[in-house]
Amino acid sequence: MVARNCEVNSVSSKHRNKDPSPTTSHGLSRAEKIAIPTIIIIVVWAVYSFGQPSPTYTTLQVTYSSTASLTKSNAAPDFTLPVVGPNGLTGQTATLSSYQGKVVLLEFMEPWCPHCQRMTSVLDSLYLQYGSENVVFVSVAGPWNGATANDAANFIHNYGTNWVYVYDSSGTVFSNYGINSTPTFFIIGKDGSISDSFQGEQTSGTLSNAISAAISS
Repeated sequence: MVARNCEVNSVSSKHRNKDPSPTTSHGLSRAEKIAIPTIIIIVVWAVYSFGQPSPTYTTLQVTYSSTASLTKSNAAPDFTLPVVGPNGLTGQTATLSSYQGKVVLLEFMEPWCPHCQRMTSVLDSLYLQYGSENVVFVSVAGPWNGATANDAANFIHNYGTNWVYVYDSSGTVFSNYGINSTPTFFIIGKDGSISDSFQGEQTSGTLSNAISAAISS
């Protein structure tokens, strides 16, 4: 009986002397190497989004916060922005001042804005009416709510619009024009000054009258 007990105790002692802790490998695992850059991207995106004005939806427009403002007869701030086509950025740029001597209908829009989407049929009819009369149509797509140049390209493709679209990746041109809602329209005269401006959805007649007045002035 004594010998059996000693055998059991000896076996138990051997098990107890073994190091129960697993071997620890140094360095990051594959999953950790993938997770860390993903977390960094999410944090950067969150900081960027937090810094953007939060849009508010109303009946005829989406509103933003803005401190600048422009009135009639002000010179339209010049800009040069990359052109967007139905397949994305084209590699070309458009400069507003290059259209001086022509009337310009300048639209500020966001691809996700439902009011901008509804205005495409109105703008398309005006473009067909005035496009051959030295009237230039330019739509500036902004970056709010994470909108990208590809979103603008999808918008162009889906709605079949044929005028000039440019992408304001930093929102600087939006700010320079004091944009606090989309869509916002500026009618720019032949001399480069602002002839008229409108916020929110507009009728074809309203914009047509403003364009005709700028042409005749």
